[in-house]
Amino acid sequence: MPINSRRWYALAVMLAAVFLAAFDFNVVTIAIPSIQRGLGTSFGEIQLIVAGYALSFAVLLITGGRLGDLYGRRRMYVIGMTGFTIASALCGFARSPTALVGSRLLQGAFAAVMVPQALSFIQVTFPPREQSLAYAMYGMTIGFGMIAGQLLGGLLLNADLWGLGWRPVFLVNLPFGVVAITLAWLLVQESRAPAGLKLDPGGVVLVSAALALLLYPLIRGEAAGWPTWTWLSLAGAAVSLVAFVRYERWKTDRGGSPLLALSLFRHRSFVVGLGVGLSFFSVLAPFLVLLTEYLQSGLDLTPRATGLRFLPFAIGFLSASLASARLAPRLGRAILQLGAGLMVTGLLTLMAVVRSAAVDTSPLAYILPLLVYGFGQGSLQAPLVNFILVDVPPDEAGSASGVVTMLQQLSFALGVAVIGSVFLVALGPNPGSTAYGRALDHALAWSIGLLTVTFVAAFALPRRVRVRVKDAAASA
Repeated sequence: MPINSRRWYALAVMLAAVFLAAFDFNVVTIAIPSIQRGLGTSFGEIQLIVAGYALSFAVLLITGGRLGDLYGRRRMYVIGMTGFTIASALCGFARSPTALVGSRLLQGAFAAVMVPQALSFIQVTFPPREQSLAYAMYGMTIGFGMIAGQLLGGLLLNADLWGLGWRPVFLVNLPFGVVAITLAWLLVQESRAPAGLKLDPGGVVLVSAALALLLYPLIRGEAAGWPTWTWLSLAGAAVSLVAFVRYERWKTDRGGSPLLALSLFRHRSFVVGLGVGLSFFSVLAPFLVLLTEYLQSGLDLTPRATGLRFLPFAIGFLSASLASARLAPRLGRAILQLGAGLMVTGLLTLMAVVRSAAVDTSPLAYILPLLVYGFGQGSLQAPLVNFILVDVPPDEAGSASGVVTMLQQLSFALGVAVIGSVFLVALGPNPGSTAYGRALDHALAWSIGLLTVTFVAAFALPRRVRVRVKDAAASA
């Protein structure tokens, strides 16, 4: 398709979906105490409010990417953003825990429709020399959305606008959604995959079942004490995944249109990149969730004070994200390893702060560790997507985008489940501030282990990304 002269403006519109999806995953974590007071929610209901969004999001992502290929990426973006905005309003006006859980599930489902269109849009709209910068902007937007969830969420809760308490953290999406929908019709050029693709209902059912059976027990297992049904569900997930792969291979052999192009996994950079992404993304969500829990419950900080502790992290992340677009072609995969190393350094420094007997609630103690950690995350996250997708052809853009975005959400859920379980076990039944510090220390140690895996696995990626970022920056 011809190059769209307004592609950078259109990209900003598409990235609004990525920002809102990341923002809404994170903003709830800082609003948990306020939601508990306002609705009288149980611990299990809070789990579903937080993780139910990620569950429906991850389960439907691959399908969302295929829908964009079939019916138009702009069209599915608009449908997804419209549904997401309506679901945000339902969350904001929910009068019971059940209503909020249902609205969060709906919100995640529509996020799965709109978010994959952003990566597909980059692949089919931008020439190769510009894709590295576009991917860096995509990665930066995810991190920026997660950070904004902490900062803006804390400010909104502290402001208690119109006496609404926690509700504005959802209602703030409404004006952004309306603006994004309007600009999408004006700026985004419609695109879809070549004729011949069809929806794959069998593939949709099997992959959705596999992901749901995997994620639900991981979300609820620790709180439920890992009863028999959780293990049966995990076994069912494995069976469903094997059935999905066999079905997709059968569909391919018969000349059909499989939901997932298995040829994607012939690209070494794609497979290795997914492995690197799995270990890396599994660290991000639990770090923000558990540090927030430590600051609010362990140190008894207000949401506003908690959000302000993350400001150095935001500065480091954004600075590194902006720099990484130019540094990635020079450093190659070393920039990913540099990022992992800086994140480990930041976590080790944070562990020293938490362990120190002199630690207090002053934000000064957190500046250095969070600044270094944020700089490392920005150095790694912004260019990683480009390493994963560098060899993927445009006609497989929808499948690849769905897989990458699904991996992110799956990793978030896995990280919160596994590292969160480590935190809860270390916390014990009668936690005090010392117990919260000990629990966070254990969780950070596991995160360091995962980042070490990220560092080592990056050696298997291509040394260089074959794009000219300097030209892309000049074009933008």
